[in-house]
Amino acid sequence: MIIHFVTSETLPFSKTGGLADVCCGLGKALAHLGQEIIIISPMYKGIYSPSFEHVATLPVTMSWRHRNADIYKTVYNGATYLFVSELYYFNRDTLYGYDDDLERFAFFQLAYIEIVRRLNMRADIIHVHDWESSMVPLLLKKNGFSCKTILTIHNPAFQGNSDPSSLLNYFNLDLSNYYDGTCRFHDYFSCLKTGIMTADKVTTVSSNHAKELLADLVSYNEIGYIINLRKDDFIGIVNGVDVDEYSPAIDGYISKNYNFKNMRTGKRICKEKLEERFSLPPIKGPSLGIVSRLTEQKGLDLLQNVIPSIIKNDMRLYVLGSGDYHYQNMIRNWSKFYPNNIIYYEGYSTELSHLIYAGTDFFLLPSKFEPCGIGQLIAKAYGSVPIVSSAGGLYDTVIPFDGNNLDKAEGFRFEYSHPEQFVEIFDLVNKMYMDKSYEVLAKNSMKADSSWNAIAPKYLKLYQSI
Repeated sequence: MIIHFVTSETLPFSKTGGLADVCCGLGKALAHLGQEIIIISPMYKGIYSPSFEHVATLPVTMSWRHRNADIYKTVYNGATYLFVSELYYFNRDTLYGYDDDLERFAFFQLAYIEIVRRLNMRADIIHVHDWESSMVPLLLKKNGFSCKTILTIHNPAFQGNSDPSSLLNYFNLDLSNYYDGTCRFHDYFSCLKTGIMTADKVTTVSSNHAKELLADLVSYNEIGYIINLRKDDFIGIVNGVDVDEYSPAIDGYISKNYNFKNMRTGKRICKEKLEERFSLPPIKGPSLGIVSRLTEQKGLDLLQNVIPSIIKNDMRLYVLGSGDYHYQNMIRNWSKFYPNNIIYYEGYSTELSHLIYAGTDFFLLPSKFEPCGIGQLIAKAYGSVPIVSSAGGLYDTVIPFDGNNLDKAEGFRFEYSHPEQFVEIFDLVNKMYMDKSYEVLAKNSMKADSSWNAIAPKYLKLYQSI
């Protein structure tokens, strides 16, 4: 099959969140299954390489605007990447967060239509991702192309909502598409709603999150009502991990490679390296890790409930990330009060993230909501036992310890609405660390197959069903 991914970001070229991991990892896994994968994404600042092939310069009309899109091509991990270049729209310091984001991604999607039209690049499946490309199914139909399309909702909180006039102003579509309900959501035009209504199939990134979206008619601007209209064509497929990037057996960033057989030795050496990185003495208790955007979504408010346990039991928490000032300041202050127990690296470092996964005993993801989550999957691969809430894909991807299933359990899980459960887990964690029984959970986690190679056949089956 020829499969197009139309996405606003993709590794290894651009990334702000899990969407980039999905497009790269799933694309590579599908290519390994013999599919022809073409990933189309904007050429942001810093992506261009002289090794890229300039394919074409295509005219793009957006109402009264007339601009050119330069199309560049490269091949990576068996997939073809096509980049849409337009300096005004995409040569900026960050990927998102501009007042004209709707216009920018309208241009990107219209450029994709021109790629299909002028370069005669047809596909068996066109897979679009989140609001930034969710107008593509409707644009294809309005431009006379009969294509099978799938929309994956990675984060329903972002919907691309705007004034109805944007349909004509940015997408060359008349208001009949608004008045017939296709593009109308409440009293405005919504890109995400349009994609939900016009794609042949709609997916999200875990089966539990799919259930949450169907059941929740309040959150995410009441998008659940719209998803329920397509419930017969809506499923959840959990994300995977790129094992070429995240495997302690071959990871070049960590000081000792290991697998589940020599996990104890490997993680001990990596823990020592992590301590050395921050000039820290050894501690009696376990080491904990957080690698995350620091936002309300990630459940960071719950951390204040377990700080006393961390200090009392001489645990150590490493936090890597940035985000909302409130949470950055909160964790920064803790690190000043407890310099041996709370370690904060503000920002992001690929090397340090790998070292935290390898050098910690437990990994925290107490999210308020989490469509899938990737941190817990990476942590499992490295034998850092995940402690997660039951939100979204966290529920699907971590088998919780219940006191009687040590041979199967992979971590710990609690209900976000019951923070006392989170506190209770920390007492159990300390006990299991001291008697080494937590190592069974760590090995169970490492043995679980969370790779994209295990997930890709599910997408292929879905593609073939349309």
